[in-house]
This record gives sequence, structure tokens and C-alpha cells, in this order.
Amino acid sequence: MTPALRQLPARVAAGLRSGRRRIALAWGAATLAALVALAGGPGISRDEADVVAAAGRVAEGWRTAAGHPLAALTGLEAARARSGGRPLPPLAPAVAAAGHAAGRAVGLSHQRAYRLGAAAAGALLSALLALAGHALAGPAGAALAPAMYWVAPRTLLTGAVSLADGAAALLWLAAFWAYRRAASAPDRLLRLRAAALAGLAFGAALAARLDAWVILPTLALHALLVRLLRPPAAEPEPEAAPVGIEARLRGVPVAIAAMAVLGPLTLVALWPWLWPDPLRRALLAAQAARAGAGEALAAGLPRPLLPLAVTAFAVPAAPLLAAAGGALQALARAARALRRGSGFALSDEILLLLGAAAPLAAAASGLSPALPGVRAWLPAFPFLALLGTRALLHAAQVAWPSRAAPLSAALALLVLYPAVRQAAHAWPAASSSWSALGGGAPGAAARGLPRQDGGEAAAAVLDALAARARPGARVYWPRTAEAAVEVYARDGRLRADLRRAEAPEDADVAVVAVDGAARDAEYRTWAAFRDARPVAGAFLDEVPLVLVYARPGAWR
Repeated sequence: MTPALRQLPARVAAGLRSGRRRIALAWGAATLAALVALAGGPGISRDEADVVAAAGRVAEGWRTAAGHPLAALTGLEAARARSGGRPLPPLAPAVAAAGHAAGRAVGLSHQRAYRLGAAAAGALLSALLALAGHALAGPAGAALAPAMYWVAPRTLLTGAVSLADGAAALLWLAAFWAYRRAASAPDRLLRLRAAALAGLAFGAALAARLDAWVILPTLALHALLVRLLRPPAAEPEPEAAPVGIEARLRGVPVAIAAMAVLGPLTLVALWPWLWPDPLRRALLAAQAARAGAGEALAAGLPRPLLPLAVTAFAVPAAPLLAAAGGALQALARAARALRRGSGFALSDEILLLLGAAAPLAAAASGLSPALPGVRAWLPAFPFLALLGTRALLHAAQVAWPSRAAPLSAALALLVLYPAVRQAAHAWPAASSSWSALGGGAPGAAARGLPRQDGGEAAAAVLDALAARARPGARVYWPRTAEAAVEVYARDGRLRADLRRAEAPEDADVAVVAVDGAARDAEYRTWAAFRDARPVAGAFLDEVPLVLVYARPGAWR
């Protein structure tokens, strides 16, 4: 056994004695348990069905190549799932495949097992938010920051479904925080390790969503702004002249160089589909992702205003106001740091502001794929949670210094409770949840905002379908993905005798998800069944999310 391995138990024990690590571990464990428990509720959207189908092919490739580690890598070629001809980046299918294998081994349902990897990513995100919150606002920040992130129904949903968005949010924050560590660590070896971690996190973020390339120019802009704005008095005296790779970079931050090199290498290593022609295929995949999703984003909203408007309509008001106050506080702290010549404080404030603004700007400019809800700019939410946490705790400290702790708890309850209530009211239809500012589900429907991400509400009528559909009925699923229906059947939620129909003319029953897009399939169903009255449905605040139609005699 090597000396490093012999010292590992002592290092783990020392780490657990640290208060911030205990809080992070507790948050990670609680998040994992909660997300696995919640994963059985929401239905499977069309985007998630693409990931599930790709995960099945990845697992098949791994099984075929069992015993051949190098050949097993080519199983990731199966992750080139197609939705309208667009290749799917490899991380989400690979994580879903691994989670499915582990989940089925311990007896989870197929739906929960496919989502186990996303729950694990959510647990890591909670732990990282706790560590970052501790660095910014102490133990109270570590306890509050993950709650500020998960309290919104939309962010909670991303941890309970097997999409790439939750992993992308985790890896954005990991890349930013490793970059911060690489810039501030006193030891050269620690700086190099943090830089390597930033590069690997950047590459993994690219493997989750290709629009994560925005991370590199954002951090390069941060380095440039810090260098330009920091007064000469704030420049620290170096302990020693740079040596090795840091000297060869001639002032370029080592983390930026590591990300520029390790990021693309990691992406290519994880995605064998790129190997024949990496640059051309990566560009094709990025273009396809931008053009291939989001049928009904927000009627009447211009693209530049879309992120801010949809965020205001989708996120509960109290956490949103806390995040806005945190952004203003960060601007004020940056100005104060600039006046006082505090280079490290200035760097932190600019980093948090850029982390929150870059995903929003990328979505507003069309650099991110057009995804329903807040998914396109979800990586901004961890930074908004950190900003809101620090602002809330600072407000309590300023308002009543001698009673800051109980006042902080009261303010946290005031901010979190309405959001928790909204999430509990809407769950499992979290993708249909809209805030009071947006008028709730009825107001959002009136504005043309999507009622769901893509057919997942069909899961809400599976019990009625099992109880009422006649034996051997043919079921038409016009807005629900075939892979989703297969998962429901494998879990026993859909009766084995019910068959899939490809058109309403061939069907006895139609399950029509109402998602705000074109309703041609519903009109065809009315014409084929000669009846426009649904026999069952699922609703949120009286807004229909899915409707069931049946021919005479097909519904008992």
C-alpha cells in the first residue's frame, strides 16, 4: 500500500471533523434521498425520453464489450441519440445508463433507476453549494445556500429527471470554483491541481451540454477585468518568481490554460462519435442543439428578453428578490473593493456576477439551445442562490446585529416557505408551475407559455387508463415519446394488454398531452372518434395538462 493510501483514512476523518464538510455531507445525503424519493412522480418528457433511449443503447454497448475496457469506450457511440437528427452529448446518457444499472441492482423501478444518476449529481451540487456558501457567508451560508437553489419547483425538477441540465449546473459551478481556487491557492502544487480540476470540469460540462463553451470566455473575461480594474496597490508581492508552466504562460492564468487544453480533450475522450472529425462534428452537434428543441417557449416574447421574463414568471418571487438583492450587493461590494484596493474581494464579486450573468446572456443571444422553461440558463441558478443567501444573511446582520441568528432564520423562513408551498402544490407537475407574478398556471397558459416540457403529464392518467380502458385497447400517444411509454410499461404502470396505435384512426383511446404547441393531433382525434369530450384528464389549477379521449365502448 502506498503512503498516500495509508494516509487516506486519517485525511477523511480530518475532513469530516470540519464543520463545513459536515454540513456539505449532510446536504448531499439529504438531497440524494429526497430526489430519489421524488423521482417516481414526474412523467418522462420527450427530451428525457431521448436520454433514456440513448442510455439503453449505451448499456447495450457496455454489455457487448464486457471484458474489453478499450472497446467499452465505443459504447458511448450509442449516445448519439437522435431527436430530429440531432446528436446527443454523451454525459447524460452515460450517467443515466450507470444509474439504471445501479438502481435496478438495489430494486428501484426503471423510472427511478434511470434518474438515479441525476439525483447523485444533485447531491454533489448541494454539497458544492454548501462549501461555496460557507466560503461566502460562514456556516449559516452553508446551511442556506442549497435550500435557496432547490426551493424553486423548476430547479427541484431538474434533480429528479435524467436530463443534462442538472449536471450542467453542477459542472458550471465546479469549473468556476476550481478556477477561483487556482487563482487564490498559496501553494504552486495546489494551484496546478485546482487548474487541472477546472479543465476536467469544463470538459465534462461540454459533454453535458455543448453550450458550456461559454465558460471559457467568461472566465477569461473575469481574469481580464480583475487585471484591468485592480489598482497597483492591490497587486500582491509574489513569494517567488513563477517557475515551470506558470512562467511559460506569461501572465495567462494557469486555470484558463488548463481549461483550453483539457476541456476539448475531455469532451473528445468521452464522445467517440467526434473522433473521425472532432471540430466539424462538434459544430454540427452545437448547431443541431440550438435548432432542435423548444417548440413553444413563450409566445410574444422577443429572444433577448426571454430569460429574464420567463425567470420572473417561473421562479417564486421571494427567492428571486433575494437573488436580485444579492446581485446589487455584489456590485456594491465590487465598487468598495475597487476603492479600497482589495484585489481578492474584487475578484470574488466579479466571478459571482459573471457566473450568474453568463448563462442568461448566452440564452438571450441564442448561443444556448432553445429549451422549455428555465432549462437553457439553469447554470445561472447556483450563483443566484449564493448571491441571495449572502444578501439575506447580511441584511439580518445589519438590521439587528445582536440578534442576527434568529432574524436570519426568520428571513429564511419568509423567503423559503412560499416557494416550498408552490412546489408542493404543483408537484409532480413542476414543469407546469408558474409563479404568482406570471398568474400561475392559468395566467401562463393565457400568455402562451408552455404547460409542460414535452408530454410528461401523460403519466398522471396512467392509473385511470389501467382501470378504465377495455382489454386489448389500442392507445394513441401523440405528444408522448415512445421510450417514455416503454418505461411506464416495464414498471407495470401501463397494462400489458394495451397496444400502441400510430394514428387516431387506428386507436380506441387517445392520451393527448396539452403542452401549448400545435393541437393538430387533438383535432384529428376528435374527427376520428367523432367526439370532442374527454373521458379523463389531469389538471393544474383547472388548466388541462393531459386529456383522454375514447371511442364508444372503449372506456369502462
